[in-house]
Amino acid sequence: MMSNMNFRNIRLISSVVRSNLEVLKQKQADVQSKINSITFPEKYKGTILEKWATYWKNLLIDYKEVILDTGRTMRQRPVRSAVYVTLLGSSYYCCATNPTETDFAESFRKCNNELALVHPQCQNPETTAHILFLQQAHNEGIIRRISLGVISFIWLDNYDRGVAIYKAICPYLKPRYMTFHERIVDVGFNNRWWLLKRKMIDYDINEENL
Repeated sequence: MMSNMNFRNIRLISSVVRSNLEVLKQKQADVQSKINSITFPEKYKGTILEKWATYWKNLLIDYKEVILDTGRTMRQRPVRSAVYVTLLGSSYYCCATNPTETDFAESFRKCNNELALVHPQCQNPETTAHILFLQQAHNEGIIRRISLGVISFIWLDNYDRGVAIYKAICPYLKPRYMTFHERIVDVGFNNRWWLLKRKMIDYDINEENL
């Protein structure tokens, strides 16, 4: 009896999918017929308005053909299409959750407040040193962020943006790419700053007191 019910459910789902596809095809045919039926009055023929409308009409048709070809390719090669869709979806998710410099400031402020609630003798020395280091860098105005779309890096510049001395504005004294990795102090990915998160592990445990 259960197998009969499952079979009926599968048939019902398949029929609903087929009906939805038919509705989409009908809507597509209606849109195409409306596009083909668009005509300009005689007084506008040969003018820039007709050329402009023809351009957008042909562009819309080209996009339609690309979408149809993509759909046919996805049906012919479902595994490859699934991989591509997964990669695109993952890239979009990583870009959407790429943390900003404001997120870093908020995370640092939150960690600093949590550490301040712990007695100095109970604080983890490594966590305290890292928080004080970031606080000094923030006060000096040398914290910078660089984004690669899906991932971000917090790095330290030489001077504050408002400093206008020769060493700060000379292009030959700017941070070099070969040593840029030495300036990175945190990595942002998936809405988190991972080095700050790691430094806050057991922030209220001082092993010297154990």
